[in-house]
Amino acid sequence: MMGKHPRNALTFMPPAGATPHTFFIALCTITVTLTLSLGACSHPTSLPRPRRLEVTSRTLTNTSDLRSVSAPINGGAFVSTGLKNNILTVASSTSRQDAPRWAIDISLADSPLNSISWPNYSDHDLTGRLMSTAVGALVVSPNGNYVSILIQAYQKHGDESQPANRSSTVELASLQRGYVVVLDARTGRTVLTEEFFGFILAQALTNDYLAVETALAYFPAGEGKGSITAFPFDGSPGPTTIPTDQWLVGAGQDSLLLSPQPLHHDMCSSPCGPFTLTRINTSGQNLGTITHADRVYRGGWVERYKEPAPDGEDGEEPAQAAREVVDVDTGAATDLNGDQAEETGLSTGPGLLVTRRTDPDKQSSPSVPVSWLSAADDGHPHTENLEQFTSK
Repeated sequence: MMGKHPRNALTFMPPAGATPHTFFIALCTITVTLTLSLGACSHPTSLPRPRRLEVTSRTLTNTSDLRSVSAPINGGAFVSTGLKNNILTVASSTSRQDAPRWAIDISLADSPLNSISWPNYSDHDLTGRLMSTAVGALVVSPNGNYVSILIQAYQKHGDESQPANRSSTVELASLQRGYVVVLDARTGRTVLTEEFFGFILAQALTNDYLAVETALAYFPAGEGKGSITAFPFDGSPGPTTIPTDQWLVGAGQDSLLLSPQPLHHDMCSSPCGPFTLTRINTSGQNLGTITHADRVYRGGWVERYKEPAPDGEDGEEPAQAAREVVDVDTGAATDLNGDQAEETGLSTGPGLLVTRRTDPDKQSSPSVPVSWLSAADDGHPHTENLEQFTSK
């Protein structure tokens, strides 16, 4: 006599006439559905080894050897990186000659057939775009409290688990895997670690969220089937996925910026701008647009033409076109009036420095600082303490 099963237990009985092989296939399908597995259901001996990132603290006497990408953070410090022997070292310091405030190593654990690198997509110069400061491999939140690092994982030559046919973009996308690690810039504590499949087109940080854009191609529209996934730092209410056919090009304190073109000179049609940017929140709600945009800076600023840009020769912008820098969250605008804006590091994290040529009629004349903007406040220009920039 058969014993009774618990009321809520799941019991799988083979259908009448089913062979062991067909029953195994059916059971496999159910198992995949129930476990949300990312891998194909197959015999246990052919499953790939688990891959995970390992983050460990380390001791450094200085950061002089960490010469990869870097970013300014809160407290007047900067985060610097170095990739060597399949280990990415990340450290925070105020000087390359002094011991860092913290330092960590990031590596792939239990995965001898895999390596990590900075993003290295060969086609369409996506690699170049991922070196940008606003949406690239290393980004910082506007308040300077968090940094996010994007690394690509790839299988070493000779790994038989890679598909042989890589002719289609979708097939190539299936081989792509990357990780994004968000760190507390003040302590080095790991806030988030997320794994992604497909092409990673961009990442950005607000003050509370990580946003990552992925696609099945080198572009988000059409067959790229692009999407942006937003992850809250505190884990609640969970990630939100936003389908999009536009490019993620930047972020403010609590908003994301989307563009119809990638804002990278080797990837967009000529001329590369101006654009109309769309602001959305991390739930995908439309917050408005920014017209005549030309450049996006880390920290949440957009440089734009005050009026529709006059036609330039061969797609080049006219030198005297009126421009301004706009804080994307507060709307505060700073007229440039022929001045130049450039990214800089402040004691609060990312900032903008506005400079002016001593002789406006001479391109070769030296520039002097006239004001600065902080991503940590309402975006108004500061004119105090300009001497801090004279030695930079």
